[in-house]
Amino acid sequence: MNRVDEILSQQKRLEEELKIAMEEERDAVLKDIKAKIKMFDFKAADFKGMFKTRITQKQVDEFLERKKAEVTKPKTVKKGVSKSLSSGSNDR
Repeated sequence: MNRVDEILSQQKRLEEELKIAMEEERDAVLKDIKAKIKMFDFKAADFKGMFKTRITQKQVDEFLERKKAEVTKPKTVKKGVSKSLSSGSNDR
């Protein structure tokens, strides 16, 4: 078990290092993007409509909730008016 504990310890340390490295690189990329937006004088309107084609996770979740509600919703049976078999005459 000593070897397993050692590997698990290394895994945890590497996960922490990865998280820090991702944050550092993310910050550098975001800084670069902001600098380019400023350099080329982009405005929010320049990006309008660019991201409309992408589906967000929120939209997916809402869709799945609607589908789940449809499946679990009790089905109602339409009651129709039954037609009388007699032709309107009373047989007494």
